[in-house]
Amino acid sequence: MAADALATLPRQPAPTSVSVAVHVCQLVVCLACLLPSPTFGHGNPEAPVPALAALQVEDALTVDGVLDEPFWARCEVGSGFIDTRTQRPAAEQTLVRVAYTRSHLYLAIECLDSDMSKIRATERHEDRAFVGDDWVEIHVDPPHNHRGKYAFFTNPLGTKADANEGPSGVFNYGWTADWECAARMLADRWTFEMKLPLTMMNYFRRDGERWGFNVTRLQRRTDVTSFWSFSATDMYKPRHFGHLTGLNLENSQFDRNWEFTPYVSARVDFNGATEIVPRGGADLSFRLTPAITTAWTLLPDYGHLEADDDTIELRDTERFLPEKRLFFREGEELMRQPHRVYYSRRFSEIDGAGKASGLLPGFSFNAMDVFGDVTHDGDFHGNSAVLRVMQDVRERSYLGYYAGLHLEQGHAYAGSADGYLFLNDAWRVQFQGAVADERLQDPSQNLDRAGTDYLGSTALVYSAYPWTAQVTYTAITPAFNPLLGYIPRRDIFGPSLFTQLDLRSGDAWYKQTLVTYNPRYYVNADGVNTILDHDLLSNVVFRNDLGVRLGYFNNYRHLPDDSDRYTTTYYNERISMGLDLWASDYYKAINLTYALGEFEDLDYHEAIWGKRFKFWERLPLRHELVVRWETPPAGDPDTVWLNRIVADLYLSKIMWVKASIQNRPDSVHNYSVIYTWKLKYNTYFYVAYNDVTDGDASGRSVLTKITYTF
Repeated sequence: MAADALATLPRQPAPTSVSVAVHVCQLVVCLACLLPSPTFGHGNPEAPVPALAALQVEDALTVDGVLDEPFWARCEVGSGFIDTRTQRPAAEQTLVRVAYTRSHLYLAIECLDSDMSKIRATERHEDRAFVGDDWVEIHVDPPHNHRGKYAFFTNPLGTKADANEGPSGVFNYGWTADWECAARMLADRWTFEMKLPLTMMNYFRRDGERWGFNVTRLQRRTDVTSFWSFSATDMYKPRHFGHLTGLNLENSQFDRNWEFTPYVSARVDFNGATEIVPRGGADLSFRLTPAITTAWTLLPDYGHLEADDDTIELRDTERFLPEKRLFFREGEELMRQPHRVYYSRRFSEIDGAGKASGLLPGFSFNAMDVFGDVTHDGDFHGNSAVLRVMQDVRERSYLGYYAGLHLEQGHAYAGSADGYLFLNDAWRVQFQGAVADERLQDPSQNLDRAGTDYLGSTALVYSAYPWTAQVTYTAITPAFNPLLGYIPRRDIFGPSLFTQLDLRSGDAWYKQTLVTYNPRYYVNADGVNTILDHDLLSNVVFRNDLGVRLGYFNNYRHLPDDSDRYTTTYYNERISMGLDLWASDYYKAINLTYALGEFEDLDYHEAIWGKRFKFWERLPLRHELVVRWETPPAGDPDTVWLNRIVADLYLSKIMWVKASIQNRPDSVHNYSVIYTWKLKYNTYFYVAYNDVTDGDASGRSVLTKITYTF
């Protein structure tokens, strides 16, 4: 858009911070009062979703993938899986059986396959995505509140992976548990058995329980995903699960499920002078009730054994990084809000912490207290208390409440209320209102933050296959930046739109067609247009497995200088074109991208190559190369690049090595090698080598660590 055209855009006074909060609260009250009853009656036992009765048994299960226990023959069999592209019964069906005892849930699955010679099964390491394999996911929603789930994955080798999910619909991959699985490949099917301890899930100890339940299967050779309980809209969401019935759990065995993990480690730094840094600490977790768990940690050792990906990106905001640390495992799925007034990665070092999370009738909660360092526009040390409560509303809706407090160098308070309210099957409203009051002074860092600031957002959402649309109005005052929060943009007032067309087909000329359009128009507190974006992205996968991607991104930025005066204007533009060869075959696929554009007066051309290899089954590799040719407004053209290779070497089932090699220009690099040896049950020995040079800091170190979980 031309500068003179932008100058004609109307300037309007932005809402005051107080009016933003008041209007959001008024809207919340109105919507909660007007919320109608759910239209599809999923809480009704006669609801039109599949149901499967679990068989109560006393027999022990030998987890070997062979369905030879007598009770499997007495179990009800679930089938009728639906192909997500044709929306008709899948050609290769899946058979499901469920039994349970006072202490465990048993599952037996048979995946029928007419050509077992083409089964894809290579992943042997636990808790990795089965990106190139056939797999099955078991979804379990014990409270049956349609807002969260536990997910258990396996492939034809019996390799395990798990995660959980909260109302946001985003997986919490940091959650993990101890359970058993084994698989077998037969002449016309592959089978597996799972043995899931009840104590690893939050559930209510009552008779006549009906859990939300679903099963998903991906068959790689046919590229077919099928569901036992299928909905074309939001197919993975718990509100579309079927029912697992017949669960009499009042006399289920209650186990505290104690886990105590002490560790000792030693890090040797080679940065001119050799320095040895010993360390020790411990993690403890156990159950207070079948529905509530608690965790405690003392001097945890974080950040050494798994690095975050390094990327070259065109972005002008801070980068969000997911949580991977053990202490935050339980309850993290509840913490995500439309705008993140809580971000656990702000806790950089922890001296000690305690938490409790779980279920109460009609509510989910996560409460924690952490003493240690917080890093956000400076470093702070002190005590932080956090409480998150989710309230069930009718059948699928919820209201969420958050309070956070940090006490050191003054204080920092934050409070938030948010919700997701279903008006009917297709229409829903999402909102959030938040306030932050901070009185922080730290003369050593020239830091003086004092003020009360607000955030408000309201969105109207339509979602019914194949369309999704969301209109949002957002208002964030200039200094709204909670100490424990992640708010990438502030001082914005205005609307945004997100639309998506997602077509899937098993018969047409395409497998999938995806088109999204996302415009945003924001003014600042003075009514000056500061952000105007138009993002258009399309992706088509043809029947021959060729994928074509096209994207156009046009962004206007009117940015402040160091004195917060809006003086700099940029017109950023990016056009990208991509080809994905053998798009549905992970290890055969080749991903090629070419892009050109302008970023903050810098013209550039960019080429990206992406490829996964598996020359040997025990050595998967991933290679990515990004080359960018830059032409600044003044000065000589320059070429920058990023070369990344990530490798996993599985020496045996109990021993593996992960290596990451990342190089950028001017000798900038990040090399890491991690050796892991599972000495015996729940005992791990680690050796990690890191060599980092990033221009501002550099160093080499070796870390050894041993942990044991009782």
